[in-house]
Amino acid sequence: MLDMRPHLRKVIKLGRSALAVTLPKEWTSSVKLKEGDYVLIDDAEENCIRIKKADSEFEVPPDVCVINADVCTSQNMLWRIIIGAYMVGHKIIWIQSKNGFKPSDVEGIRALTEMLVGLHVTEQTDNIIILQSLADPSRPTIDSSIRRLHLISSSMYEVALGVLLGEEEPRRLEDIRALGVECDKVYWLVTRQLLLSVNDRALARELGIRSHLWLLGNRAVVRMLKSIVTDSKYICRYVENLLKLGYRPDIETSRWFANVRDEVRSISNTAIDSLITKDLVGGNNTIESANKLARVLEAAEMSAPKKFDVNVCPSLSGIVRSLRNIVLNYRYIAEVAINRSVEESGEYVSIDTGGFEERAVNL
Repeated sequence: MLDMRPHLRKVIKLGRSALAVTLPKEWTSSVKLKEGDYVLIDDAEENCIRIKKADSEFEVPPDVCVINADVCTSQNMLWRIIIGAYMVGHKIIWIQSKNGFKPSDVEGIRALTEMLVGLHVTEQTDNIIILQSLADPSRPTIDSSIRRLHLISSSMYEVALGVLLGEEEPRRLEDIRALGVECDKVYWLVTRQLLLSVNDRALARELGIRSHLWLLGNRAVVRMLKSIVTDSKYICRYVENLLKLGYRPDIETSRWFANVRDEVRSISNTAIDSLITKDLVGGNNTIESANKLARVLEAAEMSAPKKFDVNVCPSLSGIVRSLRNIVLNYRYIAEVAINRSVEESGEYVSIDTGGFEERAVNL
């Protein structure tokens, strides 16, 4: 082992934003490191990193996703390609432009890195921007992300309804927009984890994914939670419209919305708990309750034109319709919970390994 004393090295700048240091010649000679080789860098302890030469036989450098920004002429096309590259698991995203990046392009790309967890700008010139994902794909677990998405999305529509009922200050509607941004971060991260797990069984196990069916189920669940976020944003807009009109619900209407909110809260919490714990009974009860409440909400939306002023009716109907969509999405999550609960033997089902004829004989 090479005995080296601490070396003081000067940090130099490469391009616009990348920083670099030279490596001691004694070390590079000892490990036979030459130009073009790869090194592995990881955390050693706080404020320290560890560098070692990569074993080319086993440690293959990651693929680089190269994006030609000059051909991304459609509106927001470049941003969507970057998000897609992140979600499918590319660790390095190389964006290039022969014409040079506009200040708005650079600003937009940097804004995206704040939205995509673990993605950072590692190098930037007039014609090249390199993004690298440094996030640990095994953290957090999928169950943790699903619970977080649920908590954020449910708080969004509850705050909006609280403003409508006079329980919350109108300024709280601004908080809903911030929560929507946080939901986008979690959604993109968990989708990236699921897509990476398709071909990486070890990662799937670390994330708590017990079968390939869970990949499909979890992907559906996070998409449903994302839809709930969208409907929560709609509720926020409808409440804003009502406030502008000076509308305040009467006692009967306030009581009705408060009761609906309580029922939605119960349905949503039971749906998520049933999914995480594989609770068949909880999932079944959630579906029954969701179907009942969905019918109530549908009837309320249909009767709204007869009960409310023509100016406020569209917004009130929109709130009810969005709540119904939210309830139905939690019903779908409960269906995934039931599917998951019957994948293995339990109190209500027994998975036999014998054939049909053998089972018939044992009856």
